[in-house]
Amino acid sequence: MIYFPGYDLRPARYCFPLLRKEFDTLLKIRKVNGALSQLTEGLDPGGTTASWSGHVDWPDSRVETTFVQLGWRDVIKADFRRSWPRTIADAIRSFMMIAQAGGYRAALKSNWAHGVFCLYPPVGLLLYFLASLLPPILLAPVILRNVGAAVRQGHAEEIAWSVLLGGSAAWMLAVYLLMTWLEPRSYFRYLVNSWHFMARLARNDHPEMLARIEESADLIVAAAAEADEDTDLVFVSHSCGTFVAIYILAAVLRRQPDIVRRPGGFSFVTMGPAFDCLGGFGAQDGFGDAMTAVARSGVDWTDLYGPHDPLCGGRTTPVARYAQPNKSGETLPEPRRYSVCIPDRMTAKRFRYLRFRFFALHFNYFFASVRPGLFDFYRLTLGPKRAVDQLKAWDNGRD
Repeated sequence: MIYFPGYDLRPARYCFPLLRKEFDTLLKIRKVNGALSQLTEGLDPGGTTASWSGHVDWPDSRVETTFVQLGWRDVIKADFRRSWPRTIADAIRSFMMIAQAGGYRAALKSNWAHGVFCLYPPVGLLLYFLASLLPPILLAPVILRNVGAAVRQGHAEEIAWSVLLGGSAAWMLAVYLLMTWLEPRSYFRYLVNSWHFMARLARNDHPEMLARIEESADLIVAAAAEADEDTDLVFVSHSCGTFVAIYILAAVLRRQPDIVRRPGGFSFVTMGPAFDCLGGFGAQDGFGDAMTAVARSGVDWTDLYGPHDPLCGGRTTPVARYAQPNKSGETLPEPRRYSVCIPDRMTAKRFRYLRFRFFALHFNYFFASVRPGLFDFYRLTLGPKRAVDQLKAWDNGRD
């Protein structure tokens, strides 16, 4: 199983405890034995790729799986190293680009909850400006008048302006520090940075990420070549990783078009897709071509979404919106698409806790399902059925 994560600065070791915990839940619910190995980090490419393995002893057989999490944290880090003024300037540019391309309107039309999420970064930046600038502007006449009257000397005007400018600078610093303190809860700066990343990738203007896409494609081709003929190869992506995975799979297909028909099986799974985020900038500079190549390939593609997850834009049919078929009336197939049924896959208590913790809820795709017949990441990757057969069964409400 090869996994491409979303836009996330955290190394794999921070997320691995969740995977281990939910894997143990699978063993308990299914009443089977199994184990996960320790995590190995720092593999190529970029020194951020990680690997681990696992096995489960099902009644009829033992299933062994090697997991590889592709890395791109090193590429992301540059976005977070920019100065705050540069970040603001880049954010305004990216928000204007997606607005001009009609991305906000399209997201709101297809899924209002996800559309509101897409508006969160620009609205958040507007609120930041208002909180920083509005109080000093509104209080400026009062400060200038009262300070000037209190000083009553030749330099009263200069002193009044010094107090105004100094107080304004202190206020703006306080607002900035408050925003920084709220970041672990608001994810505001994280989203501003991710929008900047998407604006560059959508324009084919991100050479570091384009190089990483090619490196990841090489890794998948090599993994397929090294695997036994009866090994099932599953390429899984999550969140913002879904649109990058489209680019990666298109690069894989350029190298080996028949990989999707390998004897052991090849399946492509996108979870909590964020196609609308990058697609909102327009599909004309490469994303549409990549989507077309993937759709034409005949790959068994399953797109998993959660209507309760506003960070997921899963109600959008990705091929219909972003692929670019030729003018001869070509019809391209959509992926198999269905809801993971978030409330039914976990206990009522857990769902109540996560219902409005949207960023935590966005990781529900990695939870073990408490009810058979529903999507379960661990049964998919370590279960007794081949991935395609399991995904087809869940699509029909079976286990």
